[in-house]
Amino acid sequence: MEDPQVKSSIARLLSGAGLTAKDLSIEAAHAGGNNRVFVVYSGDAKYLAKVYFSHPADGRDRLGTEYAFLSYAWDIGLRNVPKPISRNADGKIGLYEFVDGRKLTAAELDWDHLEQAARFFCVLNSRPNRDLADTLPEASEACFSVEQHFALVDRRIELLRTLPANSAVDHQALSFVAELESAWQQCRKRIVRQTGDRAISEVLSNADRCVSASDFGFHNALLRSSGEICFIDFEYAGWDDPAKAVGDFFCHPGVPVSFDHFEQYLEQAVSYSPNASTLAERVRRLLPVFQIKWCCIMLNEFLPGAAERRRFANPASEPELNKRKQLDKAQRFFYSISN
Repeated sequence: MEDPQVKSSIARLLSGAGLTAKDLSIEAAHAGGNNRVFVVYSGDAKYLAKVYFSHPADGRDRLGTEYAFLSYAWDIGLRNVPKPISRNADGKIGLYEFVDGRKLTAAELDWDHLEQAARFFCVLNSRPNRDLADTLPEASEACFSVEQHFALVDRRIELLRTLPANSAVDHQALSFVAELESAWQQCRKRIVRQTGDRAISEVLSNADRCVSASDFGFHNALLRSSGEICFIDFEYAGWDDPAKAVGDFFCHPGVPVSFDHFEQYLEQAVSYSPNASTLAERVRRLLPVFQIKWCCIMLNEFLPGAAERRRFANPASEPELNKRKQLDKAQRFFYSISN
């Protein structure tokens, strides 16, 4: 069933962009984790519209961030991202090019796919392109010192330690969090020894920071019939630490990337910096931080507010089933990095 209010907003976006809204129809697409997504048909054209989730407890401008990043990508000549067409900031709706393609699976990933991702990252950060990215915001949860990375994981662990235990799966999650916290404390101490007490507070220079797509990986990618990968979903993008950008890319559980290609990818990813070798060592040293962090992220389903986001994106969402799936996924990942 079409949403008349969303349809009316999309019609205005099309008209404002000088595009026809003739014979306009919309249909709900496969629901994402946070936003409502619609395929838009207008005349012979096809677009994609996103209605972005918002909540008083989460002040992030998801629409503004994604639209700004895509505009930057198109300005520097990248065409393996959807073209931004129009937006309504008040209605939190963005209209984009519709990308034909299919999702990739972890089993079919090879170096060609990773090289496309590495080239994408390199173009985002090559000069003089970086000079055009000055107006981009900091990425969601951006960190520029080891101390800040530590604090981010500390906060996630603390939130998880206070989870309400209303069901059997909640109690199982709390037991796992205790195990996770113990591993995190050991990881933290080891990195402090390797880095030095004073060095953990040093802030990364602007020259060493990167333009990060954030939430970047093959879970947010479509394979076109040409073999080219189109990358999608940039609502957390912005300036960040390359250690986080690379660590998140290899730790995201959506479509897992083999660590067999880690060094090849890393070499290209830090090539924009005059301090590439130092940055590469930083990425290697901090990788365990992101592995622990992603175990925490996988448990977000247990946090208050998670069910509300899921219901916004997909009214048929089942919170308890989602919790079980995410706990199983987090445990599998944790035990794989612990061995």
